[in-house]
Amino acid sequence: MSRVRHFALLFTFAAAVLAANSPAPSGNVIDLPTALRLAGANNLDVQIAREKLTEARAANDSARARYFPWIAPSVVVRRHENNIQAVNGPILDADKNSLAAGLALNAQFDLGEVYYQNLVAHQVVRANEAAFAARQRETIYRAAVAYFQLAGARAAVGAAEESARIARRHAEQIAANVDAGLVFRGDSARVRAASERSELALSRLRAEQRIAAARLAEVLHLDPAVELTPAEADLAPLTLAGATEDVAALISHALAARPELDEATARTAGARAAQQGATRGPLIPSIGAQASIGGLGGGPGSTSPVHDFDTSNDYALGVSWRIGPGGLFDHNRERETAARTRQSELDLEKTRDAVRRQVVEQWARLRSLAEQIDLARKALEAADETARLSRARRDTGVSAVLEDLQAEDELAKARRDYLATVADFNQAQYALRFAVGN
Repeated sequence: MSRVRHFALLFTFAAAVLAANSPAPSGNVIDLPTALRLAGANNLDVQIAREKLTEARAANDSARARYFPWIAPSVVVRRHENNIQAVNGPILDADKNSLAAGLALNAQFDLGEVYYQNLVAHQVVRANEAAFAARQRETIYRAAVAYFQLAGARAAVGAAEESARIARRHAEQIAANVDAGLVFRGDSARVRAASERSELALSRLRAEQRIAAARLAEVLHLDPAVELTPAEADLAPLTLAGATEDVAALISHALAARPELDEATARTAGARAAQQGATRGPLIPSIGAQASIGGLGGGPGSTSPVHDFDTSNDYALGVSWRIGPGGLFDHNRERETAARTRQSELDLEKTRDAVRRQVVEQWARLRSLAEQIDLARKALEAADETARLSRARRDTGVSAVLEDLQAEDELAKARRDYLATVADFNQAQYALRFAVGN
């Protein structure tokens, strides 16, 4: 599992480096490095995975402890009255008492069962180590996605606020012109309707930002009542993974690096060990040993229990095999473990297929978004040029207010489209890195 630990440490180190190179946020303002750091430390899924790993290690230690004998200290006082049967058969009327004290050293070595149970427990620990690493990576990825969703929502709100401000200004100007009798009242209604639509869009985007903040708080295990705000005012495209990289090489890297595959491999190995324990384990005999060291005293009637008290030692050693359920010729158990092994092998292959699909899916998505960013940028530049020219014509009195308002609306839509594409592109960068296993 050194490879799993390596990638877990690599993710933790990367988050720490990012956090060290950025200023600490204040209040409810949060930046990406802080979000990644908190995701690795606070997230409940990570904490649950950590406790499952602790449980698996304790179970592994318990399985190893079955190789060792146990000691049973004891003190027994016995009293018998009336009839008892003698060793040679007759019934006797006897009153007697006794006192026994000592230590019993017991050992029951079900060698085959214990050996294969230890193999299974070891693979369970390996699987939980890989699961812990996978939960850490997944949580860091979810935190990055949630942060970019929040950043995208915040940028969209900013663009909508500018659009609403311009629409309100136009509505106020045209209302004044209507009162002066210079503009048709129907045009004023159209401008006022456009202004209300801008306010409606702004209200919806603010709600989306609040929801995105609550989702990020959930991932980071923070109080969702505190509204998180991204530290970055503007979104800019990141460059973490190359969309031009060879997809076959990315798939090979993912199959070698993803901890989910290590987890599935360990579970398959554990199922195979359990199957061997069902088929080969019963062939190995169980060894039982007992040593009782102490003293025994007592006598008839009212004699003191410590009368004639002296040492009394017993020793026993045996070898046995179990035939039937849980032992030799238990074909039902053999079929059960064989079916579990086959299930684990199929789950492993299913996980490999999922990893391949995720790499190709995220690689294709990143390539598409890289193209979409260029198209969205060009559309934004064209809309900005149109709005600038429209404002210039309005200043010279040539353009109508409605034309200018339409140009500003197109600019706001182009800006929101560009920001949404950048947010998706940044998410895709992390998604591809996650799929590849980096």
